[in-house]
Amino acid sequence: MCPACGAVLAPWGHGRPREIRGDLGSRLFVHPWRSRCTGCQVTHVLLPEMLWPRRTDAAEVIGAGLEIAALGMGHRQVAAHLGLADGTVRGWIRRFRRRSEDVRRYFTVTLVALADDPVMPEPTQTPLSDAVSVVVAAHRAATTKWPQMNTVSRWAFAGRAIDGRVLTCTPSAS
Repeated sequence: MCPACGAVLAPWGHGRPREIRGDLGSRLFVHPWRSRCTGCQVTHVLLPEMLWPRRTDAAEVIGAGLEIAALGMGHRQVAAHLGLADGTVRGWIRRFRRRSEDVRRYFTVTLVALADDPVMPEPTQTPLSDAVSVVVAAHRAATTKWPQMNTVSRWAFAGRAIDGRVLTCTPSAS
């Protein structure tokens, strides 16, 4: 379905090939599909759930960086741990900090919807840590409800649940 108008998406070739940095220094090559909305005629690139819009790194890499930052490490330490540029990691952390309250709220609702008896994470020292904690708890609830979710990383799950908008825009109301 088209995120803009809700009409059906039809095949429209491929997007440009991309090289994505995976975990442990791996390189992933993707050639995503494109689609065109049958209603509003807008084209869309259909990214796999392991990728987030406008990011060169896989969701697992970015999520690992956010989890390390949630422990209180600065962007330079996180970048050194992941073997990435300081500016790249600083950008993720800044964007996530700005969005942390929206992400926390969204995944708190998700956690309550998924768990029969939800256990809310304890409040932490920072909004970033609170948001990371509730993403982890929501993923745990999803894996309890659907065991096959164990094959999906918590950050791919987060990207899928929030339409890939963990670091960008406001999450959709769906």
